[in-house]
Amino acid sequence: MSQPELRRTLGLTSAINITVGAVIGSGIFFKALDVSRNLPSEAWIFAAWIVLGIVCLFGAFAYAELGAMFPEAGGQYAFLREAFGRFPAFLYGWTFLLVINSGTMAALAAAFALALSRKAGFALDEVYFSVPLVQGLAFELGPAKLCACGMILLLGVVNHFGVDWGALIQNLSTFAKVGALATIVGGGVLFALPDGAAAAPAAAAAANPDFLAGLVAAAVAIFWAYEGWYQLPFNAAELKNPHRDLPRGLIWGLLLLIGVYLAVNAVYLLVVPIGEMRGLGSEFDVPYTVVSRVFGVDVAGLLAFLIALSVFGAANPNLLSSPRGFYAMANDGLLPRRLNTVHPRWRTPTVAIWSQALWAMLLIVLFPGFKDLTVYVVFASLLFYALTVAGVYVLRVRAPERERPYRCFGYPFTPLLFIGVTLFVDGYTLLDPNERTNALVGLGILGAGVVVYAAFLRRPR
Repeated sequence: MSQPELRRTLGLTSAINITVGAVIGSGIFFKALDVSRNLPSEAWIFAAWIVLGIVCLFGAFAYAELGAMFPEAGGQYAFLREAFGRFPAFLYGWTFLLVINSGTMAALAAAFALALSRKAGFALDEVYFSVPLVQGLAFELGPAKLCACGMILLLGVVNHFGVDWGALIQNLSTFAKVGALATIVGGGVLFALPDGAAAAPAAAAAANPDFLAGLVAAAVAIFWAYEGWYQLPFNAAELKNPHRDLPRGLIWGLLLLIGVYLAVNAVYLLVVPIGEMRGLGSEFDVPYTVVSRVFGVDVAGLLAFLIALSVFGAANPNLLSSPRGFYAMANDGLLPRRLNTVHPRWRTPTVAIWSQALWAMLLIVLFPGFKDLTVYVVFASLLFYALTVAGVYVLRVRAPERERPYRCFGYPFTPLLFIGVTLFVDGYTLLDPNERTNALVGLGILGAGVVVYAAFLRRPR
């Protein structure tokens, strides 16, 4: 009996929506505090969001060329396989399975708990029990982590039973996302009017005294806010016209994201001055303070629910789209074929869905919180972003005759700039004693993948 095939039903609008929808989730709501504490002024904050958005756009130019060349299920895995062969492609798939995709879900679940903590009445630092493991990691449970695990379980159930439920959640979360952003931006407009609410006086806090360390820390935070722009190539086999709509969906989606992020940050800094922002207690305090200062505490409470639903929707593509990438790896003999199983009734990759969900819950239990999980994900992601973009150079040399419906804009300079920035940020993160543990855990899992490949998979299929 043959496996059910994926259907080509997605157009350009869907492609843009996947790019934007997979990105806007937690970063724009929760990373403003981290960025403000690490950069010296408002001008630096705006410059960082613009420049790193453009850096991601340069990466998207390269991904668009690769995606148009190889419009098949597998996305980034397929690009690395074609450019570098089985071994680097396996390492990406291994890291994607255990770090990037599951870590993203875990971080978003932690953000979900962070948004609900005020209304649900539990303390983020409350712990029922804790068993230290290594420096920076412990097996612990508390109300915040239980809430985060509950979100992952619900997400797994939704995706287990098919795309109709997943589509409903995506529509609701899109409404919540737009509602939360509109509330924040609308609050900024009202605040700017002559009779707008006045900011409460607060003592100004200083930025990170180490400029370079602060710049890299802010870059990691902003890269997290843009995390997810790579999702669209995983759906290439489901696009009606992938040669045209894949590059357009990536490019237009990222340009839209840059504009939205600048507008929201402008409101944050208008309502909560940078010195006051640096002194706030938790990541959710920035949007909460903005809305409560303009509209009142009741509306700020509603914002918490909207952002929680937005985060839930942002995590949904990690179980909706990404498991489709395991098709290609299982077909190449680099993952167990069980991950390639499609449920006969629901037509969903249930084994891939639940293996990712369970691993994400384990990461939630092990890592201290949202910020640590984002560093864990971004460090590994940037390594493979750089390697994938380098594949454009390799394929231009090895396969110059290959049809390229879209050619990377600004080649060879834009891919080189992207690679340089991402590798610099990763290298400096390894030198930072505050973030080294999170990066090294991801690096250790990557190293374990080398051992697994050498022991079991090095022979060609």
